[in-house]
Amino acid sequence: MKNSQIEQTATDLLNRAAITKIPTPLQQIATLLQVEIHQETFEDIVSGVLMVQGIERHIMVNKAHHPNRQRFTIAHELGHLVLHHNSGDRLFIDTHLRAYQRRGSPASGTYEEAGSTTTPTEEREANLFASALLMPRASMLAMTEFRELWDELHVAALAAEFGVSEQAMTIRLRQLDILDSIF
Repeated sequence: MKNSQIEQTATDLLNRAAITKIPTPLQQIATLLQVEIHQETFEDIVSGVLMVQGIERHIMVNKAHHPNRQRFTIAHELGHLVLHHNSGDRLFIDTHLRAYQRRGSPASGTYEEAGSTTTPTEEREANLFASALLMPRASMLAMTEFRELWDELHVAALAAEFGVSEQAMTIRLRQLDILDSIF
C-alpha cells in the first residue's frame, strides 16, 4: 500500500468512529471494530499481540510498558487488523524492536526475526497506520500551525497532548514535513 492510502484508511476509520478529539480514544475504535483489548504480562521484548480466531478479535498489550507505548502498540495492532487481515485465523506478534523501528528500510534485519508472523512491509504499514491514527494529519497541522517546535520541550508538550512518546511525535512531525530532519 502507498503511504497516502494508509493515511486515508486511518482517517476513514476515525471518521467512521466519529472521533474528532485527541488523544485518540482507542477503546472507541476497538469497540467499532469489535476488538477486545487486554493488558497482559509478557516478556519485556513483546509489545503486543493481535489474535483473530473466527469472529473473535483480541489485542493483548504488555501491561508493563509505558501507557504511551501501549497506545502505540494498540494502534499498531489495529493497523494489522484493518490493513492485513482478510479472512481466516491469524496471529500477529510484535516485539519491541519490530513494532517501534519506524525509520530506515523495512528490509533491515530488525524486522526479520525467527518465527516472524508478519512481513517487513506489513510492519512498516502498521506503524504508519498507528502514527496516522494517533496523530491525525489534520489535527497535527492545526495544532502545530502557531506553535514553535524549536526545542524538545515543545515537542514533548505536543506528544503529551496526543498521548504518544516524544520519539513517535518527532517521527510523525518529520513524516508530515512539519519538522525538518536537522532537528
